[in-house]
Amino acid sequence: MSEAASDVARPEASSTVPLNGLTVGPFQSNCYILGPTAGGSLVVVDPGDEASRIEGAIDAIDGALAAILLTHAHLDHVGAVAALKRRWDVPVWLHPDDLPLHRRAAELGAAYGLAIEQPPDPDRAFAPREPFVIDDLSLEVRHTPGHSPGSVTLIGGPGAFVGDTVFAGSIGRTDLPGGDTRTLLEAIVSQVLSLPAQTRLFPGHGPETTVAAEAATNPFLSGLLEPCQRCGTPLPHRLAGCKGGHCPGCGHPYPHGDCSD
Repeated sequence: MSEAASDVARPEASSTVPLNGLTVGPFQSNCYILGPTAGGSLVVVDPGDEASRIEGAIDAIDGALAAILLTHAHLDHVGAVAALKRRWDVPVWLHPDDLPLHRRAAELGAAYGLAIEQPPDPDRAFAPREPFVIDDLSLEVRHTPGHSPGSVTLIGGPGAFVGDTVFAGSIGRTDLPGGDTRTLLEAIVSQVLSLPAQTRLFPGHGPETTVAAEAATNPFLSGLLEPCQRCGTPLPHRLAGCKGGHCPGCGHPYPHGDCSD
């Protein structure tokens, strides 16, 4: 969940799979609809609230809902799952480390004074290195814990769906059950900022951003990165030399100088 968020910037269609977004609920959570794919399938990411609005947005697109994907299980990202599942009966995907949170959605909603219909248990489990694939849409799954134990980033189509891992100019809160600041920062650096600099990031709250923008200006990430000496790609400190690996931007084997590890 986010304490403050602005309306989502409406992404235009990509050259492959179209993307539509809407902002829902009291936490102003971003819900994304991908599709239709080449086979006419639609995928919804993080249906957090206002099920009727999400249903209307899906109905307005020429396609059939095929899956519900959850970046994590906080109540403001799962609040419309039960209603969508009841209407379309499509598989719900979630990382298993967030199942305890998922099963407490209604209880945690009540703690905020919100009536959340308890979502059914997910049907499928995300696993790193096992992409979600439907028709011509393929989403790489990266485990990015810290905001919650089972947070994932889904990469493909127009960009990366990062949930509440990182925002434009901020990062996810870590004071909720299962949160951990060090784990979150490590996940952002290793799993999100390691993407190509131009990658568009679609967060769970607020406007879209890019890897380059967050690497350069996000105050929470200051000092955690060091640019490759050849191409300038932001890298974790000491990703270099014999043990560190090559720069993902240009392939240089020693992005921080000569081998010294």
